[in-house]
Amino acid sequence: VRQSPNVLVLDRTVATHLLIDNGAAAGLAAFSPLRSELLSISAKAVLIATGGAAGLYRSNNIGQAKNQSWYCPFNTGGGLAMGIAAGAEMTTLEMRFIALRLRGTMAPTGTMALGVGARQLNALGAPYEKDYGYTTSQRVCAVQRETQLGRGPCRLTASASKDKREDLYRAYLNMCPSQTLKWLENDETDADLTISAEIEASEPYVLGGHTAGGFWVDTNRRTTIKALWAAGDVSGGAPQKYVTGSMAEAEIACDDISEYLRGTSQKNRAPIEALAKPIFRELSAFFDKPKGFLTTHWLDQALKQTMDTYAGGLATHYRYSSAELAAAQSRLDELRQLAKNLKAESFRDLLSIWELFERLTVSKSLVGHLAARKETRWPGFGVFSDFPDVSPKYECYVNSRLEGDDLKIIYRPLVEENFYEHSD
Repeated sequence: VRQSPNVLVLDRTVATHLLIDNGAAAGLAAFSPLRSELLSISAKAVLIATGGAAGLYRSNNIGQAKNQSWYCPFNTGGGLAMGIAAGAEMTTLEMRFIALRLRGTMAPTGTMALGVGARQLNALGAPYEKDYGYTTSQRVCAVQRETQLGRGPCRLTASASKDKREDLYRAYLNMCPSQTLKWLENDETDADLTISAEIEASEPYVLGGHTAGGFWVDTNRRTTIKALWAAGDVSGGAPQKYVTGSMAEAEIACDDISEYLRGTSQKNRAPIEALAKPIFRELSAFFDKPKGFLTTHWLDQALKQTMDTYAGGLATHYRYSSAELAAAQSRLDELRQLAKNLKAESFRDLLSIWELFERLTVSKSLVGHLAARKETRWPGFGVFSDFPDVSPKYECYVNSRLEGDDLKIIYRPLVEENFYEHSD
């Protein structure tokens, strides 16, 4: 990429805000923790293809292992947060993703299921998947229900020859070596060559690749902000596209961007420095704050505890109620006010502070979406205690747009035609 003509890579650079000129994306405000400088980046068109959001909820593991999570802990929802703050319409954030993983290591379960034909068994040794279903959310739901009924812990178990077991070890060494090391250290195989691993569900994540949360885009991946496109984990409405689908979305977006640039005049644009100036004042203000007793780490832990307790995290087996979501929203607003008083003594500190704001921004929209879908459509991914059943009324997209400090919820009909363009 670096050797390609007309390509400039800004590595280790943190984009913080979309710069909007006359309703269109005109570039980005950013800063470099490595070079300790603020940057304004002019653009004729912007494509956001960042990761989704992890770290909104308390993770399965604590202490030194707190970032032993399924989704990359460095994905703080920055691309989503920029769009939300700029007033872009978002969709289906309430369809959180909860991964079924091997306990402790957060290694994938599919490798065992496909590699050695492992089956899910409860503590009584009985298979149970057929009672719940085989979709991702149903498999997660099955583990939760079996555990709540006193039939946990649940395991993946299979008989495997020596060669197949060694193939499995190599497969996990390629992507999650801690799982292979755990098997070898604990010698978790017996004389009949049975291989087994306990399973658990992860904390919730927001991402468009596995579920459908992200920017509301049209067929060409245009967002509701002119000159702004989205692809991959930040692009909403197209669930289970995974890596190959995300790459296809990026190619679709780039083809459309090329057409857009050929037919669009870029005259009479405001200077990028003028658009970035108020953003730079906002970021620089953290260096001028007096040092207080609160730290970014403490507020980040408070965010995770709030979401875990009141917005359907591990602590409540992914259940939430209207009253709990209201409490979560109130606490998130309090945390945001407290975070405005944090002190940055370096650009590295500013990075930590801004990552906290990104998570707070995404969490606010997520909680609003959870409250707006008054039903339980994906029971493995979350149960709305007040509305435990599926409702035909919500055969629709739940969308949102941030207007000032208020989150406006918009219900959109399902898109069934082959080509979709934004109507407003």
